[in-house]
Amino acid sequence: MTATTIAVQEVQSLCRRRVFAAFVGMLVAVTVLAGIIGWSSHNTIVRVYDEAVGLLATEGRAAPPNPFLQVPPLALLSNLAIYLPLIGALMAIIVGHLALADDQSTGIGRLLFSRPMTRFGYLAGKLAGTATVVVAALGASFAVGIAALRIANGYFPTADQVGRLAGFYLLSWLYLMTFVLIGIVAVLLTRRRSLALLGSLGVWLIVTFAMPQFTSGLRPTSSLNPISDPVSTSQRFFQITAQARPLSVSEQYKTASAQILETTSSSLGTGPVLRIVPLLALLGALVVLAGVLINRHDYAEASSDD
Repeated sequence: MTATTIAVQEVQSLCRRRVFAAFVGMLVAVTVLAGIIGWSSHNTIVRVYDEAVGLLATEGRAAPPNPFLQVPPLALLSNLAIYLPLIGALMAIIVGHLALADDQSTGIGRLLFSRPMTRFGYLAGKLAGTATVVVAALGASFAVGIAALRIANGYFPTADQVGRLAGFYLLSWLYLMTFVLIGIVAVLLTRRRSLALLGSLGVWLIVTFAMPQFTSGLRPTSSLNPISDPVSTSQRFFQITAQARPLSVSEQYKTASAQILETTSSSLGTGPVLRIVPLLALLGALVVLAGVLINRHDYAEASSDD
């Protein structure tokens, strides 16, 4: 049995359990929501500006240039940099959890390893299958995003804009695959499915909320803003912990996303390529850890189905 066979089986399994459909539906829904919110906000601001222009005209004063004409076209989808680390990461955890938990609790793993197949081949197949599901879900979101830009802006995105949007989704794929691996590693570390899922959610909370607050002093709700500046850096404690901010994966993801989509100032110093180094390091570390754990895992002992 090859890694390709495992990958195909994993995709089929996720489709049968409707996890794939739920993943795609969720990402499409949040993309539509981001488009609607972006379009509504832009139209409201433009309408206020037009009314101000009319008021100034009655008073005989010239109106200033419309500042909103300089808003980047991709700003319409800027909220995706918030939704994907929240909802997308949670769905990725479920995908990673189910990839190994089912084989472990049903005894399929014992049957698979009764055939000539390496542990690393098994893990590679699982990663390939889950990566395919994540790519398909993000691909559907990408297509909807292009359609939203066409409808809201009145023209098809340029090649540069499509390239930037594709770069954002590539970054998002790397980010979501990190949480797929967190779900996998959690299953390999415990034999109770409920504890594995709860542990994965705990890591998600730390990465999404606790780490940004610790390194920048942002309140949990403020940390959702991809371009927020620290609000508590005047405090000595946060001046010290701010040194670890480059290690905050979620903060670097949001800032890199804003730079790729051109929805933030370009004067942030570090470019998006360097900002994803902590994400790549974490992703690589999780792959190595999963490889070590899968090689030591005993599938002869059934896990608790809870």
